[in-house]
Amino acid sequence: MKIKIRDIPTFYKILFPSIAITLMVTLTSTIFTYNKASEIILKKTVRQSQETVRQMSENYENFMQGIYDKINYIAYSATTQEELCYGEKGAYEEGYFSRERELKRQMVRLFNSFYVDDLQIYAKNGKDYYFSVKQEVKKPEKEEIAKMIQQATDAMGGIVCINDLKHSGHLQIVKEVRDNLKMSPIGTIRLSINSDALEQIRKNVNFASEGAVLILDEKNQGQASELSKKADQLFQATEGEFEYQMQKKKYQVVYRVSDTTKWKVIGIIPLREISADLLPIQKQMIKTLMIGIFISSILSFLLSYVIVRPIRATVLAMHRFSEGDFEVRLSEERKDEFGEMNRVFNETTRKIEELMHEVTNSKLLNKEMEFKALQAQINPHFLYNALDTVNWMAMKKGDTEICDMVSAISNLMRISIGNKQDIFSIRQELKYVKDYLYIQETRYRDRFQVYFAIDEKILDEKIPKLTIQPLVENAIVHSVEV
Repeated sequence: MKIKIRDIPTFYKILFPSIAITLMVTLTSTIFTYNKASEIILKKTVRQSQETVRQMSENYENFMQGIYDKINYIAYSATTQEELCYGEKGAYEEGYFSRERELKRQMVRLFNSFYVDDLQIYAKNGKDYYFSVKQEVKKPEKEEIAKMIQQATDAMGGIVCINDLKHSGHLQIVKEVRDNLKMSPIGTIRLSINSDALEQIRKNVNFASEGAVLILDEKNQGQASELSKKADQLFQATEGEFEYQMQKKKYQVVYRVSDTTKWKVIGIIPLREISADLLPIQKQMIKTLMIGIFISSILSFLLSYVIVRPIRATVLAMHRFSEGDFEVRLSEERKDEFGEMNRVFNETTRKIEELMHEVTNSKLLNKEMEFKALQAQINPHFLYNALDTVNWMAMKKGDTEICDMVSAISNLMRISIGNKQDIFSIRQELKYVKDYLYIQETRYRDRFQVYFAIDEKILDEKIPKLTIQPLVENAIVHSVEV
Protein backbone atom coordinates (compact mmCIF):
# COMPACT_ATOMS: atom_id res chain seq x y z
CA MET A 1 0.00 0.00 0.00
CA LYS A 2 2.85 2.39 0.81
CA ILE A 3 4.44 1.69 -2.56
CA LYS A 4 1.16 2.33 -4.38
CA ILE A 5 0.67 5.61 -2.53
CA ARG A 6 4.26 6.56 -3.23
CA ASP A 7 3.84 5.94 -6.96
CA ILE A 8 0.75 8.17 -7.27
CA PRO A 9 1.57 11.36 -9.23
CA THR A 10 2.24 14.39 -7.05
CA PHE A 11 -0.61 16.28 -8.70
CA TYR A 12 -3.14 13.74 -7.43
CA LYS A 13 -1.46 13.51 -4.04
CA ILE A 14 -2.32 17.16 -3.59
CA LEU A 15 -5.63 17.21 -5.50
CA PHE A 16 -7.45 14.30 -3.87
CA PRO A 17 -6.79 15.22 -0.22
CA SER A 18 -7.76 18.84 -0.94
CA ILE A 19 -11.05 17.75 -2.52
CA ALA A 20 -11.68 15.23 0.27
CA ILE A 21 -11.18 17.83 3.00
CA THR A 22 -13.35 20.39 1.22
CA LEU A 23 -16.03 17.79 0.52
CA MET A 24 -16.04 16.70 4.14
CA VAL A 25 -16.46 20.26 5.37
CA THR A 26 -19.17 20.98 2.78
CA LEU A 27 -21.10 17.80 3.55
CA THR A 28 -20.89 18.38 7.28
CA SER A 29 -22.16 21.94 7.03
CA THR A 30 -24.91 20.95 4.57
CA ILE A 31 -26.13 18.08 6.73
CA PHE A 32 -26.07 20.27 9.83
CA THR A 33 -28.02 23.02 8.05
CA TYR A 34 -30.55 20.53 6.65
CA ASN A 35 -31.11 18.91 10.05
CA LYS A 36 -31.58 22.33 11.62
CA ALA A 37 -34.08 23.33 8.92
CA SER A 38 -35.91 20.01 9.35
CA GLU A 39 -36.16 20.61 13.08
CA ILE A 40 -37.51 24.13 12.55
CA ILE A 41 -40.09 22.99 9.99
CA LEU A 42 -41.18 20.09 12.21
CA LYS A 43 -41.67 22.44 15.16
CA LYS A 44 -43.55 24.91 12.99
CA THR A 45 -45.80 22.17 11.58
CA VAL A 46 -46.50 20.77 15.03
CA ARG A 47 -47.25 24.26 16.36
CA GLN A 48 -49.64 24.96 13.48
CA SER A 49 -51.29 21.58 13.99
CA GLN A 50 -51.69 22.29 17.69
CA GLU A 51 -53.36 25.60 16.87
CA THR A 52 -55.66 23.85 14.40
CA VAL A 53 -56.61 21.17 16.91
CA ARG A 54 -57.08 23.81 19.61
CA GLN A 55 -59.31 25.80 17.25
CA MET A 56 -61.36 22.69 16.45
CA SER A 57 -61.64 21.81 20.13
CA GLU A 58 -62.73 25.37 20.96
CA ASN A 59 -65.32 25.28 18.17
CA TYR A 60 -66.66 22.04 19.58
CA GLU A 61 -66.64 23.45 23.13
CA ASN A 62 -68.44 26.61 22.00
CA PHE A 63 -71.05 24.55 20.19
CA MET A 64 -71.61 22.23 23.15
CA GLN A 65 -71.56 25.13 25.61
CA GLY A 66 -74.35 26.75 23.60
CA ILE A 67 -76.36 23.51 23.86
CA TYR A 68 -75.63 23.30 27.60
CA ASP A 69 -76.74 26.89 28.09
CA LYS A 70 -80.05 26.12 26.39
CA ILE A 71 -80.64 23.09 28.61
CA ASN A 72 -79.73 25.06 31.76
CA TYR A 73 -82.02 27.91 30.72
CA ILE A 74 -84.98 25.55 30.31
CA ALA A 75 -84.14 23.64 33.51
CA TYR A 76 -83.97 26.74 35.73
CA SER A 77 -86.73 28.82 34.12
CA ALA A 78 -89.75 29.63 36.28
CA THR A 79 -92.14 28.13 33.71
CA THR A 80 -90.36 24.77 33.76
CA GLN A 81 -90.08 24.75 37.55
CA GLU A 82 -93.77 25.49 38.07
CA GLU A 83 -95.00 23.04 35.42
CA LEU A 84 -92.82 20.16 36.64
CA CYS A 85 -93.64 20.84 40.29
CA TYR A 86 -97.40 21.47 40.02
CA GLY A 87 -98.46 19.91 36.73
CA GLU A 88 -100.52 16.75 37.06
CA LYS A 89 -100.34 13.70 34.81
CA GLY A 90 -103.27 13.58 32.44
CA ALA A 91 -104.18 17.22 33.03
CA TYR A 92 -103.57 19.22 29.87
CA GLU A 93 -104.22 22.95 29.97
CA GLU A 94 -105.20 24.19 26.54
CA GLY A 95 -105.25 27.92 27.35
CA TYR A 96 -102.73 30.07 25.55
CA PHE A 97 -101.35 31.35 28.85
CA SER A 98 -101.24 27.94 30.54
CA ARG A 99 -97.92 26.77 31.97
CA GLU A 100 -97.77 23.79 29.61
CA ARG A 101 -98.33 25.91 26.53
CA GLU A 102 -95.81 28.46 27.80
CA LEU A 103 -93.26 25.66 28.39
CA LYS A 104 -93.73 24.40 24.83
CA ARG A 105 -93.37 27.92 23.44
CA GLN A 106 -90.17 28.21 25.43
CA MET A 107 -88.94 24.93 23.94
CA VAL A 108 -89.77 26.25 20.45
CA ARG A 109 -87.86 29.48 21.03
CA LEU A 110 -84.76 27.61 22.12
CA PHE A 111 -85.05 25.04 19.33
CA ASN A 112 -83.07 27.10 16.83
CA SER A 113 -80.16 24.82 15.98
CA PHE A 114 -80.07 22.98 12.67
CA TYR A 115 -78.21 20.13 14.36
CA VAL A 116 -80.77 19.52 17.15
CA ASP A 117 -83.27 16.82 16.15
CA ASP A 118 -85.61 16.79 19.16
CA LEU A 119 -86.06 18.09 22.70
CA GLN A 120 -87.94 16.21 25.41
CA ILE A 121 -88.68 16.74 29.11
CA TYR A 122 -89.65 13.82 31.37
CA ALA A 123 -91.45 14.95 34.54
CA LYS A 124 -91.35 12.94 37.75
CA ASN A 125 -95.17 12.97 37.77
CA GLY A 126 -95.16 11.04 34.48
CA LYS A 127 -95.89 13.88 32.09
CA ASP A 128 -93.89 14.02 28.84
CA TYR A 129 -93.12 17.25 26.93
CA TYR A 130 -91.77 16.71 23.45
CA PHE A 131 -90.87 18.96 20.52
CA SER A 132 -89.18 18.45 17.12
CA VAL A 133 -89.27 20.31 13.81
CA LYS A 134 -88.48 17.09 11.94
CA GLN A 135 -91.19 14.60 11.14
CA GLU A 136 -89.06 11.47 11.19
CA VAL A 137 -87.00 11.41 14.38
CA LYS A 138 -86.48 8.07 16.02
CA LYS A 139 -87.08 8.40 19.76
CA PRO A 140 -85.03 6.28 22.14
CA GLU A 141 -86.64 3.12 23.48
CA LYS A 142 -88.00 3.04 27.03
CA GLU A 143 -85.01 1.05 28.23
CA GLU A 144 -82.63 3.57 26.70
CA ILE A 145 -84.58 6.48 28.20
CA ALA A 146 -84.44 4.81 31.61
CA LYS A 147 -80.63 4.47 31.31
CA MET A 148 -80.27 8.12 30.28
CA ILE A 149 -82.45 9.27 33.20
CA GLN A 150 -80.35 7.17 35.56
CA GLN A 151 -77.12 8.68 34.17
CA ALA A 152 -78.57 12.15 34.64
CA THR A 153 -79.56 11.24 38.21
CA ASP A 154 -76.05 9.95 38.92
CA ALA A 155 -74.64 13.27 37.70
CA MET A 156 -76.65 15.03 40.47
CA GLY A 157 -77.77 17.95 38.35
CA GLY A 158 -74.78 18.01 36.01
CA ILE A 159 -75.10 17.73 32.25
CA VAL A 160 -74.23 14.38 30.71
CA CYS A 161 -73.23 13.91 27.05
CA ILE A 162 -74.00 10.37 25.85
CA ASN A 163 -72.35 9.12 22.66
CA ASP A 164 -75.02 7.24 20.73
CA LEU A 165 -73.62 7.93 17.24
CA LYS A 166 -73.16 4.28 16.31
CA HIS A 167 -76.77 3.30 17.06
CA SER A 168 -78.99 6.32 16.46
CA GLY A 169 -76.51 8.75 14.91
CA HIS A 170 -77.08 11.23 17.79
CA LEU A 171 -75.36 12.75 20.76
CA GLN A 172 -77.86 12.58 23.64
CA ILE A 173 -77.54 15.46 26.14
CA VAL A 174 -79.39 14.82 29.44
CA LYS A 175 -79.74 16.79 32.65
CA GLU A 176 -81.71 16.18 35.81
CA VAL A 177 -84.02 19.10 36.66
CA ARG A 178 -84.21 19.96 40.35
CA ASP A 179 -86.48 22.20 42.33
CA ASN A 180 -84.75 25.55 42.73
CA LEU A 181 -85.86 25.79 46.36
CA LYS A 182 -85.90 22.22 47.68
CA MET A 183 -83.23 20.85 45.31
CA SER A 184 -85.33 17.73 44.90
CA PRO A 185 -85.47 16.07 41.44
CA ILE A 186 -88.58 17.01 39.47
CA GLY A 187 -87.72 15.73 35.97
CA THR A 188 -85.13 15.13 33.26
CA ILE A 189 -84.34 17.04 30.04
CA ARG A 190 -83.08 15.16 26.96
CA LEU A 191 -81.80 16.84 23.80
CA SER A 192 -80.46 14.94 20.76
CA ILE A 193 -77.83 16.34 18.37
CA ASN A 194 -77.29 14.67 14.99
CA SER A 195 -73.86 13.57 13.75
CA ASP A 196 -73.70 16.39 11.16
CA ALA A 197 -72.69 18.74 13.97
CA LEU A 198 -69.31 17.04 14.45
CA GLU A 199 -68.76 16.74 10.70
CA GLN A 200 -69.46 20.45 10.21
CA ILE A 201 -66.99 21.40 12.92
CA ARG A 202 -64.44 19.13 11.28
CA LYS A 203 -65.02 20.68 7.83
CA ASN A 204 -64.78 24.24 9.11
CA VAL A 205 -61.17 23.72 10.16
CA ASN A 206 -58.42 23.44 7.55
CA PHE A 207 -56.16 20.60 8.59
CA ALA A 208 -53.19 18.99 6.80
CA SER A 209 -53.99 17.85 3.26
CA GLU A 210 -53.17 14.22 4.05
CA GLY A 211 -53.90 14.44 7.75
CA ALA A 212 -56.86 13.10 9.67
CA VAL A 213 -58.90 14.21 12.65
CA LEU A 214 -60.36 11.90 15.30
CA ILE A 215 -62.94 12.85 17.91
CA LEU A 216 -63.24 10.50 20.89
CA ASP A 217 -65.74 10.79 23.73
CA GLU A 218 -64.96 10.62 27.42
CA LYS A 219 -64.89 6.81 27.20
CA ASN A 220 -62.61 6.93 24.13
CA GLN A 221 -65.37 5.78 21.83
CA GLY A 222 -65.76 7.26 18.36
CA GLN A 223 -63.96 6.67 15.09
CA ALA A 224 -62.23 3.30 15.08
CA SER A 225 -58.47 3.71 15.20
CA GLU A 226 -55.39 2.19 16.76
CA LEU A 227 -55.07 5.40 18.78
CA SER A 228 -58.54 4.98 20.27
CA LYS A 229 -57.56 1.56 21.65
CA LYS A 230 -54.58 3.06 23.49
CA ALA A 231 -56.17 6.41 24.33
CA ASP A 232 -55.91 5.94 28.12
CA GLN A 233 -52.12 5.63 27.86
CA LEU A 234 -51.57 8.19 25.08
CA PHE A 235 -53.84 11.10 26.04
CA GLN A 236 -53.32 11.64 29.74
CA ALA A 237 -52.57 15.38 29.67
CA THR A 238 -54.97 18.17 28.73
CA GLU A 239 -53.11 18.69 25.43
CA GLY A 240 -49.85 17.61 23.85
CA GLU A 241 -48.08 16.07 20.88
CA PHE A 242 -46.00 12.97 20.18
CA GLU A 243 -44.67 10.82 17.34
CA TYR A 244 -46.45 7.52 16.73
CA GLN A 245 -46.00 4.62 14.30
CA MET A 246 -48.98 2.84 12.77
CA GLN A 247 -48.81 0.17 10.08
CA LYS A 248 -45.07 0.82 9.54
CA LYS A 249 -45.72 4.51 8.89
CA LYS A 250 -44.73 7.36 11.18
CA TYR A 251 -47.20 10.06 12.20
CA GLN A 252 -47.10 13.21 14.28
CA VAL A 253 -50.07 13.26 16.67
CA VAL A 254 -51.40 16.38 18.40
CA TYR A 255 -54.42 16.37 20.72
CA ARG A 256 -56.52 18.43 23.10
CA VAL A 257 -59.11 17.39 25.70
CA SER A 258 -62.28 19.50 25.92
CA ASP A 259 -62.84 21.20 29.27
CA THR A 260 -66.61 21.07 28.78
CA THR A 261 -67.27 17.48 27.67
CA LYS A 262 -63.85 15.80 28.25
CA TRP A 263 -63.98 14.71 24.61
CA LYS A 264 -60.67 14.46 22.75
CA VAL A 265 -59.86 16.15 19.44
CA ILE A 266 -56.88 14.37 17.83
CA GLY A 267 -54.95 15.50 14.75
CA ILE A 268 -52.82 12.98 12.84
CA ILE A 269 -50.20 14.16 10.31
CA PRO A 270 -48.06 11.76 8.22
CA LEU A 271 -44.39 12.60 8.63
CA ARG A 272 -43.99 12.13 4.88
CA GLU A 273 -46.14 15.22 4.44
CA ILE A 274 -43.77 17.16 6.67
CA SER A 275 -40.93 15.70 4.61
CA ALA A 276 -42.64 17.04 1.48
CA ASP A 277 -42.26 20.54 2.92
CA LEU A 278 -38.55 19.85 3.14
CA LEU A 279 -38.29 18.94 -0.55
CA PRO A 280 -37.51 22.52 -1.72
CA ILE A 281 -34.85 22.75 0.99
CA GLN A 282 -33.44 19.40 -0.09
CA LYS A 283 -33.20 20.57 -3.69
CA GLN A 284 -31.57 23.82 -2.63
CA MET A 285 -29.15 21.95 -0.37
CA ILE A 286 -28.23 19.61 -3.21
CA LYS A 287 -27.67 22.57 -5.54
CA THR A 288 -25.54 24.29 -2.92
CA LEU A 289 -23.60 21.09 -2.29
CA MET A 290 -22.96 20.55 -5.99
CA ILE A 291 -21.86 24.16 -6.45
CA GLY A 292 -19.60 23.86 -3.40
CA ILE A 293 -18.08 20.64 -4.70
CA PHE A 294 -17.60 22.20 -8.13
CA ILE A 295 -15.91 25.33 -6.76
CA SER A 296 -13.77 23.36 -4.31
CA SER A 297 -12.71 20.99 -7.08
CA ILE A 298 -11.65 23.93 -9.25
CA LEU A 299 -9.73 25.57 -6.40
CA SER A 300 -8.08 22.27 -5.48
CA PHE A 301 -7.19 21.72 -9.11
CA LEU A 302 -5.67 25.20 -9.38
CA LEU A 303 -3.72 24.72 -6.16
CA SER A 304 -2.37 21.38 -7.32
CA TYR A 305 -1.59 22.79 -10.74
CA VAL A 306 0.37 25.73 -9.32
CA ILE A 307 2.44 23.44 -7.11
CA VAL A 308 3.03 20.67 -9.63
CA ARG A 309 3.46 22.86 -12.73
CA PRO A 310 7.25 23.40 -12.40
CA ILE A 311 7.76 19.68 -11.76
CA ARG A 312 5.72 18.78 -14.84
CA ALA A 313 7.62 21.34 -16.90
CA THR A 314 10.92 19.79 -15.92
CA VAL A 315 9.64 16.23 -16.56
CA LEU A 316 8.24 17.28 -19.92
CA ALA A 317 11.51 18.94 -20.88
CA MET A 318 13.42 15.82 -19.94
CA HIS A 319 11.04 13.70 -22.04
CA ARG A 320 11.49 16.01 -24.97
CA PHE A 321 15.26 15.92 -24.50
CA SER A 322 15.26 12.12 -24.34
CA GLU A 323 13.29 12.08 -27.59
CA GLY A 324 15.94 14.23 -29.29
CA ASP A 325 14.60 17.77 -28.83
CA PHE A 326 17.86 19.48 -27.87
CA GLU A 327 16.40 22.99 -28.20
CA VAL A 328 14.16 22.59 -25.17
CA ARG A 329 14.83 25.18 -22.43
CA LEU A 330 13.45 25.78 -18.95
CA SER A 331 12.81 29.07 -17.22
CA GLU A 332 15.73 30.26 -15.08
CA GLU A 333 13.81 33.03 -13.28
CA ARG A 334 13.07 30.94 -10.18
CA LYS A 335 15.51 31.24 -7.28
CA ASP A 336 14.55 28.00 -5.53
CA GLU A 337 15.68 24.41 -6.10
CA PHE A 338 13.62 24.21 -9.29
CA GLY A 339 15.44 27.24 -10.70
CA GLU A 340 18.87 25.70 -9.97
CA MET A 341 17.82 22.42 -11.58
CA ASN A 342 16.56 24.31 -14.65
CA ARG A 343 19.87 26.15 -15.08
CA VAL A 344 21.87 22.91 -14.97
CA PHE A 345 19.48 21.31 -17.45
CA ASN A 346 19.68 24.26 -19.87
CA GLU A 347 23.48 24.25 -19.81
CA THR A 348 23.57 20.55 -20.60
CA THR A 349 21.13 20.83 -23.50
CA ARG A 350 23.06 23.75 -25.00
CA LYS A 351 26.25 21.73 -25.18
CA ILE A 352 24.53 18.71 -26.72
CA GLU A 353 22.59 20.92 -29.15
CA GLU A 354 25.83 22.18 -30.68
CA LEU A 355 26.89 18.59 -31.45
CA MET A 356 23.50 17.35 -32.70
CA HIS A 357 22.31 20.39 -34.67
CA GLU A 358 22.39 18.66 -38.00
CA VAL A 359 20.52 15.61 -36.65
CA THR A 360 17.88 17.84 -35.16
CA ASN A 361 17.40 19.73 -38.41
CA SER A 362 17.02 16.46 -40.23
CA LYS A 363 14.30 15.29 -37.85
CA LEU A 364 12.49 18.60 -38.17
CA LEU A 365 12.56 18.27 -41.93
CA ASN A 366 11.15 14.76 -41.74
CA LYS A 367 8.34 15.94 -39.47
CA GLU A 368 7.49 18.73 -41.87
CA MET A 369 7.29 16.27 -44.75
CA GLU A 370 5.04 13.96 -42.75
CA PHE A 371 2.74 16.87 -41.91
CA LYS A 372 2.43 17.84 -45.58
CA ALA A 373 1.67 14.22 -46.45
CA LEU A 374 -1.17 14.27 -43.93
CA GLN A 375 -2.53 17.45 -45.47
CA ALA A 376 -2.54 15.78 -48.87
CA GLN A 377 -5.08 13.18 -47.73
CA ILE A 378 -8.32 12.93 -49.67
CA ASN A 379 -10.69 15.80 -48.98
CA PRO A 380 -14.12 14.50 -47.89
CA HIS A 381 -15.76 17.09 -50.14
CA PHE A 382 -14.38 15.22 -53.14
CA LEU A 383 -16.49 12.22 -52.09
CA TYR A 384 -19.58 14.41 -51.57
CA ASN A 385 -19.16 15.92 -55.04
CA ALA A 386 -18.71 12.46 -56.57
CA LEU A 387 -21.91 11.21 -54.88
CA ASP A 388 -23.78 14.29 -56.08
CA THR A 389 -22.60 13.51 -59.63
CA VAL A 390 -23.90 9.93 -59.35
CA ASN A 391 -27.17 11.27 -57.97
CA TRP A 392 -27.52 13.67 -60.90
CA MET A 393 -26.80 10.91 -63.41
CA ALA A 394 -29.42 8.61 -61.81
CA MET A 395 -31.92 11.45 -61.75
CA LYS A 396 -31.30 12.11 -65.42
CA LYS A 397 -32.12 8.47 -66.17
CA GLY A 398 -35.25 8.67 -63.99
CA ASP A 399 -34.08 6.09 -61.45
CA THR A 400 -35.50 7.66 -58.25
CA GLU A 401 -34.60 4.67 -56.09
CA ILE A 402 -30.90 5.17 -56.81
CA CYS A 403 -31.30 8.91 -56.24
CA ASP A 404 -32.84 8.31 -52.82
CA MET A 405 -30.17 5.75 -51.95
CA VAL A 406 -27.30 8.07 -52.96
CA SER A 407 -28.88 10.98 -51.04
CA ALA A 408 -29.20 8.84 -47.91
CA ILE A 409 -25.57 7.69 -48.16
CA SER A 410 -24.41 11.28 -48.76
CA ASN A 411 -26.31 12.51 -45.71
CA LEU A 412 -24.82 9.79 -43.52
CA MET A 413 -21.30 10.63 -44.74
CA ARG A 414 -21.80 14.30 -43.99
CA ILE A 415 -22.82 13.64 -40.38
CA SER A 416 -20.16 11.00 -39.70
CA ILE A 417 -17.23 12.66 -41.49
CA GLY A 418 -17.88 16.27 -42.35
CA ASN A 419 -20.13 17.50 -39.54
CA LYS A 420 -18.02 18.71 -36.61
CA GLN A 421 -21.03 19.50 -34.46
CA ASP A 422 -21.08 17.24 -31.38
CA ILE A 423 -24.60 17.99 -30.11
CA PHE A 424 -27.74 17.45 -32.20
CA SER A 425 -31.44 17.89 -31.56
CA ILE A 426 -33.53 14.72 -31.58
CA ARG A 427 -35.21 16.05 -34.73
CA GLN A 428 -31.82 16.17 -36.55
CA GLU A 429 -30.78 12.78 -35.21
CA LEU A 430 -34.03 11.18 -36.42
CA LYS A 431 -33.44 12.62 -39.89
CA TYR A 432 -30.18 10.65 -40.21
CA VAL A 433 -31.79 7.58 -38.61
CA LYS A 434 -34.47 7.66 -41.31
CA ASP A 435 -31.75 7.88 -44.00
CA TYR A 436 -30.01 4.88 -42.49
CA LEU A 437 -33.28 2.92 -42.27
CA TYR A 438 -34.05 3.76 -45.90
CA ILE A 439 -30.73 2.18 -46.95
CA GLN A 440 -31.41 -0.92 -44.85
CA GLU A 441 -35.03 -1.23 -46.02
CA THR A 442 -33.81 -1.05 -49.62
CA ARG A 443 -31.21 -3.67 -48.82
CA TYR A 444 -33.50 -6.13 -47.00
CA ARG A 445 -36.75 -5.24 -48.77
CA ASP A 446 -39.66 -6.76 -46.85
CA ARG A 447 -37.72 -8.40 -44.02
CA PHE A 448 -38.67 -5.72 -41.48
CA GLN A 449 -40.89 -2.68 -41.02
CA VAL A 450 -40.28 0.50 -39.04
CA TYR A 451 -42.84 2.42 -36.99
CA PHE A 452 -42.13 5.78 -35.37
CA ALA A 453 -43.93 6.75 -32.13
CA ILE A 454 -42.35 10.01 -30.98
CA ASP A 455 -43.61 12.65 -28.57
CA GLU A 456 -43.48 16.00 -30.39
CA LYS A 457 -42.41 17.75 -27.18
CA ILE A 458 -38.96 16.10 -27.15
CA LEU A 459 -37.95 16.76 -30.76
CA ASP A 460 -36.01 19.91 -29.87
CA GLU A 461 -34.16 18.34 -26.92
CA LYS A 462 -30.36 18.05 -27.35
CA ILE A 463 -28.40 14.78 -27.36
CA PRO A 464 -24.86 13.75 -28.43
CA LYS A 465 -24.42 13.18 -32.15
CA LEU A 466 -25.08 9.63 -33.42
CA THR A 467 -26.74 8.43 -30.23
CA ILE A 468 -29.87 6.81 -31.68
CA GLN A 469 -28.49 5.53 -35.01
CA PRO A 470 -26.09 2.96 -33.42
CA LEU A 471 -29.02 1.58 -31.38
CA VAL A 472 -31.11 1.14 -34.54
CA GLU A 473 -28.15 -0.41 -36.35
CA ASN A 474 -27.56 -2.81 -33.46
CA ALA A 475 -31.21 -3.88 -33.54
CA ILE A 476 -31.00 -4.64 -37.26
CA VAL A 477 -27.67 -6.44 -36.99
CA HIS A 478 -28.93 -8.75 -34.20
CA SER A 479 -32.35 -9.39 -35.68
CA VAL A 480 -32.49 -9.03 -39.46
CA GLU A 481 -28.91 -10.04 -40.25
CA VAL A 482 -28.95 -13.10 -37.99
